[in-house]
Amino acid sequence: MTVRELVGKYAVSSYSAYLLLVMIGLALPLVITDDFYNRIIILTFFYIMFSTSWNLLAYSGQASLGHAAFLGIGGFASTILIINGVTPVLGVFSGALAASLVGLFLGIICVRLKEWFLGLVTFGFAIIMAAVVNELSVFIEAINGILSAVGLSGNMDPHMLGGSLGIYSPDIVSRAQYYYLFFFAMVGTILASHLVIRSKIGFAFAAIRENQAEAGMMGVDITRYKLIAFMISTFMAGFAGALFAPYNYFINPEIFSIHNSFMPIIMTISGGIGTIGGPIIGALVINILWEQMGLWGMSIDRLLILGVILVLEILFLPKGLMPLFNKFTKNS
Repeated sequence: MTVRELVGKYAVSSYSAYLLLVMIGLALPLVITDDFYNRIIILTFFYIMFSTSWNLLAYSGQASLGHAAFLGIGGFASTILIINGVTPVLGVFSGALAASLVGLFLGIICVRLKEWFLGLVTFGFAIIMAAVVNELSVFIEAINGILSAVGLSGNMDPHMLGGSLGIYSPDIVSRAQYYYLFFFAMVGTILASHLVIRSKIGFAFAAIRENQAEAGMMGVDITRYKLIAFMISTFMAGFAGALFAPYNYFINPEIFSIHNSFMPIIMTISGGIGTIGGPIIGALVINILWEQMGLWGMSIDRLLILGVILVLEILFLPKGLMPLFNKFTKNS
């Protein structure tokens, strides 16, 4: 088989899989009508988007232990803009862009750091963001002043919900439409990741990941492509956060939590790091398992169980669940 035939065969099978995914997703609300299970599915879509953003950064040989920072920046920025009269579409994409610009700034500072050293910096950045937003009254007062200075209303007020201080995030679609909003956003994120990985940019990411020194000798602009990876990844994370805030009704400093930074890592490693399908499989399995353990009344216990599962998977399935999935589909 020639290279051209192989690529053509791969493209057909890949896009057929996407088409099947779309068809199943469109039909699912007709089968599952319970609001609770509908919410679990929407959260799974959200985690697939968020995990895909982390996976794309890892694909370029970089690691983030504080990806919740960009999730939160996207969520807070879009909420603030929409409350102050910006249209929902513009607000959501502006929130994602804000996360991407912060990612660019952080990337410029840390671009020469390698792998987990960069991860530690992003982890520290997420903690800093949480500390800043924790002083929510002061934070909102400062934002109101900035918004008033640029001609927007600047009339936000913090509110208490469930013992936590935060901001109410207005709906951007009707509640019934959130399923399809998250579904198509997820499909778009996966498709964008697929196109990036299979493009010249993706080949540069892979070269940097495998051997940065050799990639540089082959003419790959290391700094440029690392920054591109950081910007695309943080844009996707910010986009997920910008959609999650209105769906959740409410956004507070907990969005910057360690839990939200580690979930995409666990999901991606579980599914298969560096693969397009890994975040999908990982988010599907881990989120459903997490929610089910919550139904059983577990809290700290489910963290322990998740940790044990991750350790066992790293030991016995170092490439994640994707090889098993591929083997199953090949034999089917």
